[in-house]
Amino acid sequence: MARLRMFVLSALAASACACTSPPVPRAELPHPELTGSARALASAAFRGLWYDGNAELSGYRMITPRYGELRTGEMVLVYVTEPMNRRTWIKDDDATGDARVDVLKLNQSFGFLTGLYPYSVMTSVFAPIDDWGVDRFTPIKMNISAQEWCGHVFEALWPGRGRLQSQIASYFASEGEGFAEIPVPEGTLYEDALLIQLRELDGPFAGGADWSGSLVPSLWRVRRAHQPPAPTPATISRSIVGEGLAAVTRFVLNAGDYRRSFDVERAPPRRILGWTTSEGEEVKLLQTERLPYWTLNHTGDETKRAGLGLLVAPAQPRPEPPAGTRAIGR
Repeated sequence: MARLRMFVLSALAASACACTSPPVPRAELPHPELTGSARALASAAFRGLWYDGNAELSGYRMITPRYGELRTGEMVLVYVTEPMNRRTWIKDDDATGDARVDVLKLNQSFGFLTGLYPYSVMTSVFAPIDDWGVDRFTPIKMNISAQEWCGHVFEALWPGRGRLQSQIASYFASEGEGFAEIPVPEGTLYEDALLIQLRELDGPFAGGADWSGSLVPSLWRVRRAHQPPAPTPATISRSIVGEGLAAVTRFVLNAGDYRRSFDVERAPPRRILGWTTSEGEEVKLLQTERLPYWTLNHTGDETKRAGLGLLVAPAQPRPEPPAGTRAIGR
């Protein structure tokens, strides 16, 4: 009841805003669910690597467009397995039995300056690792948050068979706050999830062939355009580029006048080596580490950033807590 009340109140608050689509009371929008049981489990090889108690972190240099100019920044892709509760699609270490679904989570985090003020953006993708009768690693949940000095925006998607749910909370009056349900064709792909699927971590993408169908653009592209997410016709072709150890698998996405080219390692762990887009975005891999990053949050752990090729701020003296402080906040 508390969950239902929270979303109904959000929808009522949104009624005063001009939204991209009419807000719908949360009670009428149950999240899509995985039905039945997984048809097949992830392979032993996949589990042997991705259940080792670490996350895979890769640092990248990036160029991305914003406000009609190209910006330089840093990006990190964080891949890690975790359990979710299939009733809520929230991380739940205590979920058991048929309530538990293991996912591969991708956090794509990047930042850059737009003149005086900074942008900070993170997109999360949650993709079940077992075979549920759809394309492997089809996402069950995605969201993005973007912060800059004008304000911040949060948008979440819940893909389902034949429909897509969208929730937005924005400081822009033209977007406001609300929920929407968008029809999508069966087999629709999501551009943000391609950073998982094109790695072919547990079997070939599209059976090893080229692909065509409907694609929902990345949430960062949707965010920049201030448009609701909607499927569009697209194709993905594959080829081998280069020779010998330098050879990579190149996947080229075409969707209307938008083009994005991904280069992927041919050998495990098949990292994303980088990509370019027709909008001027360019991302290149620096370095990769497997680390339990959630434990590396102490003074001095900043040096671990060097292992990802990221900038490391000069060491600062450890500050002493003010007199009378009983405990330092978490």
